[in-house]
Amino acid sequence: MTTFDAMKYGPLGEAVAAAMPASEADPIGVWAASLSLYSSAISRSVRLDNKRPVVVWTVLAGRSAIGRKGYALNTAKGLLEKAIGGYIYARKRDGIASGASLVDMLAQLELDTMGTEGGIDGRAMIIEEEWASVLKMQRRDSKFSTLFRTVWDGKAISNRTKKDGLQTVAQPCLGFHAHITPGEWAAYVSRNDALGGSYNRLLPVLVERSKMLPYNHKPAPVDTTALVKAYRWATEERRTMYFTEEAGARFDELRAVVEDRMVELPELLSSYMERAAEQVQRVAAVIASTEMTEEISTEAVEAAWAFVSYSMASVEKLVKEATEGANKVAKTPEEIVRDILRRYGGEAPSSTLLRSLVHRLNAEGLRELVEEMDDVEMYRSHSGGRGAPRMMYRLIEKADESGREEPEEIQAPEPEPEPVPEPAPVVAPKPRARKAPARKAPPKAPAARKAVTKPTSAPTRKLKAVPSEKAKTASSNPFAGLMQL
Repeated sequence: MTTFDAMKYGPLGEAVAAAMPASEADPIGVWAASLSLYSSAISRSVRLDNKRPVVVWTVLAGRSAIGRKGYALNTAKGLLEKAIGGYIYARKRDGIASGASLVDMLAQLELDTMGTEGGIDGRAMIIEEEWASVLKMQRRDSKFSTLFRTVWDGKAISNRTKKDGLQTVAQPCLGFHAHITPGEWAAYVSRNDALGGSYNRLLPVLVERSKMLPYNHKPAPVDTTALVKAYRWATEERRTMYFTEEAGARFDELRAVVEDRMVELPELLSSYMERAAEQVQRVAAVIASTEMTEEISTEAVEAAWAFVSYSMASVEKLVKEATEGANKVAKTPEEIVRDILRRYGGEAPSSTLLRSLVHRLNAEGLRELVEEMDDVEMYRSHSGGRGAPRMMYRLIEKADESGREEPEEIQAPEPEPEPVPEPAPVVAPKPRARKAPARKAPPKAPAARKAVTKPTSAPTRKLKAVPSEKAKTASSNPFAGLMQL
């Protein structure tokens, strides 16, 4: 937990640390979910000194079950229950898959609170525990990614419909938290959207199970009184978060570190980190607010940087694995057949080949495939028992008379460089010329038999042309033709 120890700060960090002995979740996953939920709850009243919102959008990337993404979210909800539980249950949304639905949802929240004592309240918290399914639908709407980015920036968004006319959200306050597996990230996180900046507003973190606990274990109670007080302080009036002089100097150093790192990385990777400096500012502002102060200290900046830099490392790994997976080309059935035959010494039964070609070819399909391959032949093997003969497949380029693999001799080219003219053209082509026609010889046999059944006028002409004594001599001497030559 050394990495998490560098991230935790203030009452929120202490609460997460206190809850971890009774949770199987990754502490960084719990920290990410807690930051997202709490920042969304205070986003209406707490702003940065440049008037931008403090919302922190997070994504937990982990394998199904062993990533414990749901455990992390539930642990965070339990910690924040007394402080912001009412907000989470009232403002939680999911399945927002189009720009129009995003604008409509936020506009409706503002409309419902218009004229209330507390004033317009457009806060919402999107939680997508199956983010991949939503990403599929979001691809169909080109407006969504643009509006999504604009909401994170805290700028006004609008959409015009035939039914409602122009809908406008003047000051959106949207929180976001999602779950995804690394494999789904590779499949659904679009490269074009990443280059366009849609994902640099997010802080993805890789998560995994921290431990396994007994089924009937009882979580220890965590004192969250400080969080309840901090939330009341943050929402009772408008708060503007600003760096102390030392914290501002440290923030400038970190901005330079981020930009230097971006120069070294490929464009796709660097596109995820374009907002890393502002992410540090937002995280630092949120955790500083839990101490009920508008000053962002150097310690808060360092804790925020530890979290953001971990997210940057997670993105590098996710994108690298996605790129490597995309570059892998599946083997063709022909390549699979050759690989298996080489592995088994040059020949193998059909059952061995079909095990590796399951869902791609059946026995008949395998035979048809091999018939089109010049370097593989098939034959039936009789074991001598009562069973039916097995269909065997043999790699021609690797099989010799002993049945052993002789890759160098067989794969080497025929002795064409030798200056001897007679052996080279006659001997060298024999292995290929003899074996290839061997499978095609049966269809030509009927034509030869038809030639024999024709009227036997040719022998009559042959007896007239050759004297009888020489014919007898030729029939008794097989070398008669060569002697005449």
